[in-house]
Parts: sequence; structure tokens; C-alpha cells
Amino acid sequence: MKSEVLSRFDMPSLPLIALILFVVVFIGYTWWTLKPSRKSYFEDASKLPFEDDKSKN
Repeated sequence: MKSEVLSRFDMPSLPLIALILFVVVFIGYTWWTLKPSRKSYFEDASKLPFEDDKSKN
């Protein structure tokens, strides 16, 4: 069954396009996450577990 499906698959460039798209999205997302302007966001988020919970009072 698998060979029948693959024999009808006549777009050999599709996996390459998918790989390139994945790499571009991965690099873009990584750059967006680690860019210097987001440093303050991550510093604030890292302090959240140590803040007092004001809703308990």
C-alpha cells in the first residue's frame, strides 16, 4: 500500500520545499524569541515565581 501511494507521488521537490519552509520558520521564530529587545520581557517573567501572590490576602 505504501509503495502504491509513493508511486503516484510525482512531486519530488515537495519534501525539499517543506524542509526549507521549516528551517526558515524555525530560524525566524528563534531570532524573534532571542532578539535583544525581548530581554526585559524574559527578565520580568523570570521574577514571577518569586513575587507574592496578592490574591491570597
